[in-house]
Amino acid sequence: MMVSRNLCAVSLAIGSQIFLSPIPEVSTVKVVLTYFTTNVALAAYLLTSAPFQLLGLITQFISLNITFIFTAITLTLIRRLYFSPLCKFPGPRLAAASKLWAANEYRLGRHSLTVRELHREYNSDIVRIGPNEVSIRNVDAVEKIYKGKYTRGTFYEVGAINGEFNLNTTRNNKVHAVWRRIW
Repeated sequence: MMVSRNLCAVSLAIGSQIFLSPIPEVSTVKVVLTYFTTNVALAAYLLTSAPFQLLGLITQFISLNITFIFTAITLTLIRRLYFSPLCKFPGPRLAAASKLWAANEYRLGRHSLTVRELHREYNSDIVRIGPNEVSIRNVDAVEKIYKGKYTRGTFYEVGAINGEFNLNTTRNNKVHAVWRRIW
């Protein structure tokens, strides 16, 4: 019985990855909503599949959430390390897997020095410094990258969660460009 429930949690994690993976930079709101939705589905499954015992239900719910999160993290790491469009660029594996690497470099006050050293170490004008982030040393490449259609990163929408829509929180490039000109 527990094996089938674990398979259910793994299936939900795989389903959420399939839902989120086509998005180059997943929205924080979509990740939270997907996690919440799968938890509602999991709770509904537990309530309908077993007799109601509060302690047993909570234990199973936590256990299945751990299985779900572990599966989702594993799939995310595999996608970021081996299937990301940025895989072709050199850089630390930990940086490609998570923003924790960059957070630690910022904490130690040496991020810019480390990035400069990475360019030297890999002898490359482009170095991957995050799951969805590269550092570019060549000025000519900047225009080529930003010349087309692009969307601002998910970082900018965090302020919009509480309803603040302004120049800093919009990800829509057309709206941002108009507001920026005015500003």
